[in-house]
Amino acid sequence: FRCVLGSCRLRNRTNAPSDALRKSVKAIRTEAQTAQPERPKTRTSATFALLRDADSALAAAQPKQAILLLERAVRIEPRNFELWIRLSRAHLASNNLTAATQHARKAIALADTAVDVSSQVAEAKAWLQYAQVLEYRGQKQEAASIRQRYSRQRG
Repeated sequence: FRCVLGSCRLRNRTNAPSDALRKSVKAIRTEAQTAQPERPKTRTSATFALLRDADSALAAAQPKQAILLLERAVRIEPRNFELWIRLSRAHLASNNLTAATQHARKAIALADTAVDVSSQVAEAKAWLQYAQVLEYRGQKQEAASIRQRYSRQRG
């Protein structure tokens, strides 16, 4: 890892982003472009509007804009685990693995307070996001273990 001003990036010996990380970021952007987002469980229309705009920003390969919008949504609904999952995904798209890890862990901590979703499903979604972050960090075995445990519970 190489950290500059709080931004850590995985590097290979040539000091260029690793091929695995580049492929992972490309996969996130492609997923954001092709996937129709499900309507998230939010309490306010303002939060939903911010999420919609953040999804559009990610689809347009603008993860920094998506992060700004999601951070605003989190300020409105700080206990919504799905917002933290989305924020983790946006940070993965911008290659900020430290923030992606922190936000995935926050989602796990908040999963038991989920609205309109069972706590078991919420926990599975949060852990699966954490597994995705671990895979991008190169911890494939731990990520596979988490996926095996929680894939059956995801709703």
